[in-house]
Amino acid sequence: MGRLSVVVLFTPEIGRQREFYEKTLGLESAASDARWVQFGTRDAALALRPVQDGESARIELGFDVPSLDQRLALLKSRGVVPTGTVEDSAECRIARLTDPEGNVVQLVERRKPTAGGRWPRLSHAIINAQAFEACAHFYHDALGFKMIEEREHWIEFDTGAASLTLHAWRDADGLPLAPDQRVSFALMDDDLDAWADELRERGARFATSPTEEEIGRMAEVEDADGWFVVLRGPSPEVPIEEALAQDFADEDDARIELIRRTGEAEPGARPGFGSRKLARKKVERVATKGFDALQKTRESERSGSSPGGGSSGPRPFTPRPDRPFTSRPDRPAGAGGPGGPRPDRPFTPDPRRTPRVPPDRPPGMSGPRPLTPRPERPPAAGGPRPFTPRPDRPAGAGGPRPDRPLTPRPDRPSSGGHPTRSTGPRPGGPPRGPRRDDR
Repeated sequence: MGRLSVVVLFTPEIGRQREFYEKTLGLESAASDARWVQFGTRDAALALRPVQDGESARIELGFDVPSLDQRLALLKSRGVVPTGTVEDSAECRIARLTDPEGNVVQLVERRKPTAGGRWPRLSHAIINAQAFEACAHFYHDALGFKMIEEREHWIEFDTGAASLTLHAWRDADGLPLAPDQRVSFALMDDDLDAWADELRERGARFATSPTEEEIGRMAEVEDADGWFVVLRGPSPEVPIEEALAQDFADEDDARIELIRRTGEAEPGARPGFGSRKLARKKVERVATKGFDALQKTRESERSGSSPGGGSSGPRPFTPRPDRPFTSRPDRPAGAGGPGGPRPDRPFTPDPRRTPRVPPDRPPGMSGPRPLTPRPERPPAAGGPRPFTPRPDRPAGAGGPRPDRPLTPRPDRPSSGGHPTRSTGPRPGGPPRGPRRDDR
């Protein structure tokens, strides 16, 4: 069987798709007319064709064969019958086959070689199959492609410089998104991150930012028809230990494990996209934008500045003249003062803090300490406590004391009285004795 020579995108709006691949992805047009646009990708061509009325967008893979008639006769002996008639043009002859998943495969006999390109490299065409085992037998046994690598969920066939990969389809959440399509393809560049930065400046919508996957570093962009295009970096190097282990692996056991039936659903009933893809597209776009914003914020924090160009420290208070202070009539005066009681917030004792109990108090006793009467001071009943003379103080101690001469204070009036106090008797009470200041 020949090499994988072309990936054809059948589109309802060829002008919009051409603008995306030329202006956004930066691909150069190698050949074009009213019904055909071919880009100058390396190893295999990427082309656009308009769909007929009533047809939906799809992707077809084209494989070169030296003689189309001989290949069709061989396939007929194996039970594979082409669909439709052979398409004949000045450049080539094309026959179409249908695989067990319903994907269309082209067999192309070229009358003249196609124009090759330089950048980027079209490295892989991927078929995401539910009927994984049946598709493996179709491409290996019927079409005659040689298996060059097998892993848990995919098989890679030898189709020239551009490889054909059969992937076991699983409708699972998460990234990447290209496996939700029946057919996808990958473009490769030596510096994926630099290429991704260039595409962002051109307005490309990234469905998946560059991340490390099993096949290496990859990203995904969404084209004008909603297809997810895989962008890849160089393939990861396989450690020498793993390479030696693969050489001694049991091929029969690996084939039984790796080529397995992954679903019994009818392939023709599945649309071009997985059942959860349309619901996840918006979510993944928002998540990607949030990831890019988080990366910018982290870079700004490392450089010591905020995303807006300011400092990363706390923002100082700045009064705003357009927002004057307005008192609240529903809050009483002093309610918000420091340390003052707030009627709207009653005091609640903290259960974690135990009250301090004096050592002479019985254990387990809490709350305020009760009054204990002192026998030497009986409480006064019905009146003031009687005067008890003190032998250490002579009579008339309430008057001037010779041992403490009066020292006038300039901050008080000469009368000795307090400017806000009265030295006269209190109304309704006993006569007031001499004040301490007058002694």
